[in-house]
Amino acid sequence: MNNIERFTTLKLELSRVAWYLGYLLSALLGREIHCTAKAEDDIYWSIAAIDDRFTNSEVIQLIQYVGGDSTMIRRCIPPDSNSSRSLGMELCEELLKHVLRISWKKEFVTEDALWLLGDWPEPVQLPDVDENLIFIDSRVIDCSKLMTKKDFVEKLFEEGGTFTALTNLCEDNEGDFGTPLYWMHPYTDGLYNGCYFVLVREGILILSYDAIDWEDHEVFDRESIRLCDTDEMRSFYWEYKKRTGEMLDTMNAFLVFLERREEFKNR
Repeated sequence: MNNIERFTTLKLELSRVAWYLGYLLSALLGREIHCTAKAEDDIYWSIAAIDDRFTNSEVIQLIQYVGGDSTMIRRCIPPDSNSSRSLGMELCEELLKHVLRISWKKEFVTEDALWLLGDWPEPVQLPDVDENLIFIDSRVIDCSKLMTKKDFVEKLFEEGGTFTALTNLCEDNEGDFGTPLYWMHPYTDGLYNGCYFVLVREGILILSYDAIDWEDHEVFDRESIRLCDTDEMRSFYWEYKKRTGEMLDTMNAFLVFLERREEFKNR
């Protein structure tokens, strides 16, 4: 009788599992994904995307995110298709561990819930969602690990408040995340010549500039620095898309024109 083990039980409704994983998948794959979770029997469950599919390359990306190996890849990739609606239980379990930030000893599933057994301290604190994740530059970034806006701005202007200072300040990001976490927006907003986006703990920072230094390049205006909200980013997005589309149309017209001239020369 000495082999009796005592576990804490955590019940997660399958609708909540789908909500957790849908949010994580949206962050990792860079698009909004809604999921449904279902039980196949009392030991197997999975999720499926609603009105969407996962490409094989995306599945491999998810497996790499959770630290899976080639065996998991073979089990999760469909042999006769380049995409799938669902993700297998093994991958779903590992993704769920990343959301909940806990591991468990055993699990079983009923028609409407996933039951997890573990030896965690009571009670388990369930997250709402991990709002700090963003998938960008083919990397998953946890914004909670980034510099705060206040610290970033202070250090930036201690070094001169220029593009050169920005690149120096973001060197650690390159080492930690594989990307410097700043991006140039090439079009003016009517107030400044241009701006850079920088990812910080609180969100997306806008660094605007008018002047350009011969050695240190863009000189940022400290008074205009701010966090970007949804409406402003939407405006940036549509302006960039409009101007890029116009330029692509212009370049295509140039290309057709040059090709036709070459044809006439070769006759």
